[in-house]
Amino acid sequence: MAGSASITATVADAHPIWGQCVFLEATGTAEAIRGEYARRADEWPPLHFAIVQPPTDEALDPWYRLGFAQMHAYGMRESGGKRVEAPGVTIRRGGLDDLELAMRIDRLIHEAQAESPSFSAVPLEPDTHRQDWVETLEDDAVWYFVAERDGEAVGHLTLYADPHDEEALHLASTAVCPEARGGGIGVALTTHALAFAREHGHPRVWTNWRVTNLGASRFWPARGFRLMRLRLVRRLPEL
Repeated sequence: MAGSASITATVADAHPIWGQCVFLEATGTAEAIRGEYARRADEWPPLHFAIVQPPTDEALDPWYRLGFAQMHAYGMRESGGKRVEAPGVTIRRGGLDDLELAMRIDRLIHEAQAESPSFSAVPLEPDTHRQDWVETLEDDAVWYFVAERDGEAVGHLTLYADPHDEEALHLASTAVCPEARGGGIGVALTTHALAFAREHGHPRVWTNWRVTNLGASRFWPARGFRLMRLRLVRRLPEL
């Protein structure tokens, strides 16, 4: 028996990154979800995202059998803990004076995700990139931290209110310059953010990563972030 299913579809006609697409969430038995998807799929734009929370084998099964693949993982962990220091590294609050620095380090993430095995084709439009960072650094609700070694910036991260968890902060755009990697700077930045979140009354911190970004998909679970949600993707037509 197929049972019953409900699919909630949120259609975006002009998503800032993906353009026309639809975000799907479902409840019900696997076969009922597959049947309901088949019944409604031709109503939607050809780019489909499925949000699965929690990402259990049972919840993921119908989507995998519909041709969806993992795209982004969302992890959460408790805030707090001891700040871990990296030799010769200090962490400071940044601001608009760091605009060129923020853009330069953030580009490292885009470059890494364009490489194998991610092969991300999302373009980085220079004017939009600059304006996004101007707005980020001017926003009093965003905390921007810079790691410096011997007076030179070697990494950064941002923290802001998580859009899905009102008690939590979201950790984003975390990157370390290639020449400084392997020296504990990423750990120092992360533990600083976790301690900062607890000191400011936030019991949890979330982050997300592209599952095909091997560095990120290894780093964040090693920092204690537990997988809580997956975004899956399917683009039509496919072979």
